[in-house]
Amino acid sequence: MSLDWIGETLLPRLLAAGVQSLLVVAAVWALCRYLRLSASVRCWLWWFASLQLLVGALWPTPLSLPLLPASWNQAAIAEPASAQLSASAQLPFFATRGDLAASAAADPISASALDWLSWPLAFAALWLSGFALVALASARGYASARRRVADSQPCEQPHVLHAYRTLGDALGLSRLPPLRLSAQIDSPQLIGPPATVLLPRERMAQFSAEDLAMALHHELVHVRRRDLWWGWVPAMVQHLFFFHPLAHVIAREYSIAREAACDAAVLESRRYAAQDYGRLLLRLGVAPRPASGVASASPTYTALKRRLLLLQNATSSSQWIALVLTAAVVLLGLVPYRVTAAASERAPKTESHSVSIHSSDRRGGETRITELSNGGQPAVWAIKGDQYYRVRDDGSYEAVRDSAIRARLQQRMRDARQAGIDAERAAATAELAAREGERAGREAERAGRAAALEAERAGRTAEQHAERHAEHAARTAEIEAERAGRAAEIEAERAARAAETQAERAAALEAGREESAAAREAVLTAQRANEHGHRAAEQATRLAASQAQSARLQAERAAREAGLRSREAARRAAREAEAARDQDRRDAEQARRDAEQARRDRDQDRRNAEQAQRNRAQAQRDAEQARRDARQQALDAEQAGRDARQRAIEQARRAREQAAATPYRYQSSRNSEETRLWLVQIRRNASQVASIAIAHSRIDREATASVVAAARVVAER
Repeated sequence: MSLDWIGETLLPRLLAAGVQSLLVVAAVWALCRYLRLSASVRCWLWWFASLQLLVGALWPTPLSLPLLPASWNQAAIAEPASAQLSASAQLPFFATRGDLAASAAADPISASALDWLSWPLAFAALWLSGFALVALASARGYASARRRVADSQPCEQPHVLHAYRTLGDALGLSRLPPLRLSAQIDSPQLIGPPATVLLPRERMAQFSAEDLAMALHHELVHVRRRDLWWGWVPAMVQHLFFFHPLAHVIAREYSIAREAACDAAVLESRRYAAQDYGRLLLRLGVAPRPASGVASASPTYTALKRRLLLLQNATSSSQWIALVLTAAVVLLGLVPYRVTAAASERAPKTESHSVSIHSSDRRGGETRITELSNGGQPAVWAIKGDQYYRVRDDGSYEAVRDSAIRARLQQRMRDARQAGIDAERAAATAELAAREGERAGREAERAGRAAALEAERAGRTAEQHAERHAEHAARTAEIEAERAGRAAEIEAERAARAAETQAERAAALEAGREESAAAREAVLTAQRANEHGHRAAEQATRLAASQAQSARLQAERAAREAGLRSREAARRAAREAEAARDQDRRDAEQARRDAEQARRDRDQDRRNAEQAQRNRAQAQRDAEQARRDARQQALDAEQAGRDARQRAIEQARRAREQAAATPYRYQSSRNSEETRLWLVQIRRNASQVASIAIAHSRIDREATASVVAAARVVAER
């Protein structure tokens, strides 16, 4: 970082960010002034206001907002060949080193005389001196804080350590900072980083147990909010913008809002009363804020008054309001911007630009940018680290001093890097999509294999069932055919025996011709019976074959239907199993939600019971305190009456002694009159004191009655 860079780059950024901060601070102030925002929301709004200054100092090129009319660009369009204004023309009373070089080339004699007129260098030197002084003061403050921590002693009081650990567990802090006692402070402090909680050793005896718990609770809320780390942003802004009043205003408002947010968090715990906490703040009083930390005491009386008013008017904003306001501040004021003219709808001349960027390690990491506009002479630029050069036709280098050209070249480099990043992201996205596709293909192939195996298994089962059915039908047909054959043979044998019997009868009745005719008829009858038996056997065989064929067809049809039914049943069973799993998952999720809701309800009931118990205890303490106050006031009134009577008696005695010692009657009468008037005045004073005491007693009785009634209401709840 050189003086040239500070004067020509950093200081313009600081000035632009400071101007923009006027709008941001005005917006944040209006929101905090006219809306009832919580202290936490106010703290974040002021933190973002400080972040706007820091971003403006580090942001290289502001965003352009085309809000001006297009006519503002007509002069630039009419003269496209005009040179870009230098930094000295853009900023009045500024003379850059490039301008000095140009003036030196035109007039070498006056070059040495004009060298001291480099205003950016002078302003850079002034800013650097102020920054160094502020940084040195902060370093000394940090060193002093660390010495204070080193001189302190660890806290070894059991009740303090017990309260400290109990509060840490209640706030959910897994690691507590060390707790130490210091004789150099008057109020509790949180020093860091590294974080250390310091308590005033001399005032520990003055703190009650409740006061000590409230002070420790306040410091531990700072630890939970990580205020030591978030506070670096306003601190850095104060160092960079030490010349800007708004930077100090932002830091002050952020500090007050931060303390008020911690106060509100302490009261939201429902452990302490707001009156007791306000009395603690008044007792701590005003003390300087440590250089690298936070303190429970306020730095000024104005800050103390504002904290007490915020305690009285404490509000809690919704999270949606906080998110909307924070997003509005971030979107409208966080990023630096500048107002430019809008683009013309019809440009008088269309320009074509061609840009090529390439890097070379052989030239010492040099990056070259070639720009070609309207087919004219190309412009070659060279970038080496943070230095920008124009490459002439003869290969020589000319340093670039114009901030607009440097910003354009930086934008070219950012666009190139962004394009490379986008290409890498697109390639990574494509590769991820390819992997997802391959994974989906493998899963589909696995599911297809499982379905094919299931179908093959169902087919084999159906084929086995059909084969068994066909074998059974074939065996049944064979048995039926065998039965039919045996029946036919029996019938043939019966017919043969009948024929033989008839032949025997014919032979017995007739002899000769009749016997032969009967024999031939018997033989024919036997042949016909044999043929009839053969035909019956063939018919039975054909009937058995047809029945076996039909049984086989029926078995195949039954196998196909069984396979279809089995696949459909498998799909239906899978769908039902998936639906059952979904239902079980939903039931389990609902049961988990019900259990979580029941747990929250139990926790809420427990918190309500604890709060009611604390309210009853507080009401009892308030009633007891009111009774003690009334009793003390009655005693005070009685003592005042006795004192008044004693003074009256003493005055009368003195008056009698003076009257006895005075020889003149006139003096005695005058002293008697004065004594009488004094006694009357004493009686009046005594009566006034008594009436005041009676009035106080009545007010205390009414307060006690109201507190008791409130305690009864809380107990009934």
